Amino acid sequence: MTLAEDPRIRPQLFARPDSVRLLDQLTAIDAWIGTRRATEEWAAEPVSRELRLDRARRLDVVRRQHRALLQATERQQQEEDGFLRLAPAPRAVVVHRNDWFKDKVCTRLRAAGVEVVAELSNGADAVGVVVAEQPDVLLVEDKLPMLSGLDVLREVRRFAPSTRVVAQVADDGQIGAFLEVGACTAFTRRIPPADIADAVCDLLALGVAG
Repeated sequence: MTLAEDPRIRPQLFARPDSVRLLDQLTAIDAWIGTRRATEEWAAEPVSRELRLDRARRLDVVRRQHRALLQATERQQQEEDGFLRLAPAPRAVVVHRNDWFKDKVCTRLRAAGVEVVAELSNGADAVGVVVAEQPDVLLVEDKLPMLSGLDVLREVRRFAPSTRVVAQVADDGQIGAFLEVGACTAFTRRIPPADIADAVCDLLALGVAG
């Protein structure tokens, strides 16, 4: 039995107060909307057919981010009870294409007292949800549809700087790239999901932003 499983020896997990998170959410959404406006203006400029296709792809990514952001915001409004919690549970977003992996990680995180606010499999969705949710931690894999894990990490560092990021990568050679961009730690696919979940809990127990 691990620390994350045994409530008698479970470490205390730290989360930002709801008032701080709310300010982060408002700041991030405002910044993201400004970036979207600039992207749409840039995409409207006359260019060659090849560049139009590339810009259309980028706009698809932005629109998907926006849809995910709106859905996450709407969910928050529906669940809001009108009171800020004095001792909120730490919140996590898990982004991975493998449902088995997500289930194993999320089950272990919830057992440790972490609120998993979203389980996703698309990079654009990940950015939109993180902007809206401002989670304490994001677990993301390297290969995702629409936006790679590295691109997701870059966007998260820009719009959710207080969110700590744990990455899963294909091999050791990719770990350095994720750490350079701002991941707190990275694991290869050799590491079992239970061990990765425990590492997330260890990170949350530190109570400091990455």
